[in-house]
Amino acid sequence: MQQSGNPTITSARLYYQPQVSTDGKVLIGLECLLRAVAPDGSVSGPGAILDRLADDAEADALDWWVIRQALTDGLRWPQLAIAINVSARQFQAPDFAHRLLAVIAEIGNAPTQIELELLESGIIENFERAIETMDVLRRSGIRIALDDFGTGYSSLAYLQKLPIDKLKLDKSLIDGTGELKAAAIVHAVTALSRALGLKVVAEGVETAAQQQFLRVAGCHQLQGYLFSPAVSADEIDAFVRAGWPANR
Repeated sequence: MQQSGNPTITSARLYYQPQVSTDGKVLIGLECLLRAVAPDGSVSGPGAILDRLADDAEADALDWWVIRQALTDGLRWPQLAIAINVSARQFQAPDFAHRLLAVIAEIGNAPTQIELELLESGIIENFERAIETMDVLRRSGIRIALDDFGTGYSSLAYLQKLPIDKLKLDKSLIDGTGELKAAAIVHAVTALSRALGLKVVAEGVETAAQQQFLRVAGCHQLQGYLFSPAVSADEIDAFVRAGWPANR
């Protein structure tokens, strides 16, 4: 993120983690993740950036830089969905939908390429406004995913009330699939989601046993270190050129 000498901004980069078919052979989409790049080139999580934000104005600038950069990078891969995490503060802004649609039109992405990943906290803070915003965005073609399902309140009522397209099962649920109760929860949530017409994505997949379980459970897409960590945009270019499964 290159802006007016701000050291927090210049150290920010976006990395992308693949979202793949349950057999791991088809690259379907990418979740963009904020990373901090040090002067020596080492890469770390977003904490080094977020901890240095001085106020809400800097946080807002960073949020919108992430969206602009993800959209700009997304032009390189028009065949892939681009999933962008949106903070509760950003999503609850009254002008969020209008502003986002204007940025998408300016950069030139198809709205149907874009998925927004929202946490429960971004919804329950002002439920009615969230529903209105989601309706506006979905009418434009943007898809909405409820992220980290299995943490927080995780009420099944959300699956019926919210205008969402996708549910992302949290890594904590995936880690527990070797145990009977956790496995039963994943099966039940996946079956209910499919009955409601929702896509189900399992994140944090790390083993072949988890992959096989999630395929049988009926998930639509998988994401995790078993397939790839988050990597740079140039590395995604290489995946696309290679046809993704060529080296698997």
